[in-house]
Amino acid sequence: MVKHFWILAGLALSLLMLAGVSRAANRDSLGATGVTLYEISERVTFDPDSSSPGVIRRNATSPLQGFAEVGTPLCPSALLISVPRIQSCTVIATGTDTVSTVTGLGPVSGTFDVVINAPGNSSVHVPDLPVISGTFGGSVDLSLAVLHRVPLGTIAGSFTITQMANPATGMLGPLPQPVVLPFQGTFRMPFAIDTHARHVRSDRKHAAFYLADDLRTLMLVRPTELSVGFPTVRLEVTFGQ
Repeated sequence: MVKHFWILAGLALSLLMLAGVSRAANRDSLGATGVTLYEISERVTFDPDSSSPGVIRRNATSPLQGFAEVGTPLCPSALLISVPRIQSCTVIATGTDTVSTVTGLGPVSGTFDVVINAPGNSSVHVPDLPVISGTFGGSVDLSLAVLHRVPLGTIAGSFTITQMANPATGMLGPLPQPVVLPFQGTFRMPFAIDTHARHVRSDRKHAAFYLADDLRTLMLVRPTELSVGFPTVRLEVTFGQ
């Protein structure tokens, strides 16, 4: 089934030759992961947990955008045959999670698309034509952030590819058998510090940082990781169990 999926992917995404290739402005933005996504914005509410009296849940919905490395399931290496210069595939998504403010744990779900530049767009237009689509779901662990104010979190779950573009028409159609891709990932939440290494309230005037996995190293948020001037939450995803 996996081999069949790669063949379909290579055929469907041959549309890239006609529609234009999505390229990362800075390949380093992918880091060392399969997919790097950024929260473009976020809407948050706090509501009572109907199943746990006295517990408040943080409910958030975010549009995300980022890039998948060539050779990963969301950017099949078969594309190199059709588009030798491709560097990455653009991925957009909308995710929703509901996290307990007591434990920092909760479910996450959403939809995603791998998109290319639609015919008629200028070369600098944001990619907008879906060629792979599906859903994702799993669980998030934000306990470090919620309980200890450490700006890191994790996620685990699966992407399910349900649709691919028809190479003849460019229209999305359902796959005969959905493809399920287990994944895990790390959230890096931006923060700012003053000259004494004390946390300060985030704004667009301070340099912002992400925290590395060693809980010590600071990684500067780059201009390509801003959304209208605001530093974004960065989600690094790798595939496999």
